[in-house]
Amino acid sequence: MKITTGKYKFKQIKSIKNNKLRPTTNKIRNAVFDILINRYALTKWAKDGHLLDAFSGTGIISLEGFSRNIAKATLIESDNLIFNNLKKNIKNFNLVEKVILINSDFFTLKLSRSEYSLVYLDPPYLSNYTNLAINKILDEKSLKKNAIVVCETKKNHQYSNNLCKHIEIIKQYGNTSITFFKFD
Repeated sequence: MKITTGKYKFKQIKSIKNNKLRPTTNKIRNAVFDILINRYALTKWAKDGHLLDAFSGTGIISLEGFSRNIAKATLIESDNLIFNNLKKNIKNFNLVEKVILINSDFFTLKLSRSEYSLVYLDPPYLSNYTNLAINKILDEKSLKKNAIVVCETKKNHQYSNNLCKHIEIIKQYGNTSITFFKFD
């Protein structure tokens, strides 16, 4: 896997063989960041932005964000082997000072208040973790005003009614659905 664009374009990302790991494809990463840049003016707020990358796996989403000038990121990964690989990727990109790495179950953590301007959630497809994760973030008041939450799920994922009113964009890519939420 390689970074697709920006200051780290073509830089290699290490991955490990693990059936729990499902890295986001180049096509989807490009689509997500194109929407973030063109619809949500990512380049204007990225220099002060803090990305929460939950269920972060290889860290590819955060690394793509750093390649596009995101200021800082918090990456959460519960699997120890995947987390160790994630640490190596962050070190390889010389981003240790800009990253908070957390090896823990997302649902047992206490999140920072009013901290995150962008959240990327990519939990296991066959779980209801996406709805639970968004509700946890909202319950803990962890979002900055006008924060964007992007969810990568299996196609036709059903969101709870309280979340549907915040959906702005849904894009389908094969068996994958990308949903953009905006929370005022």
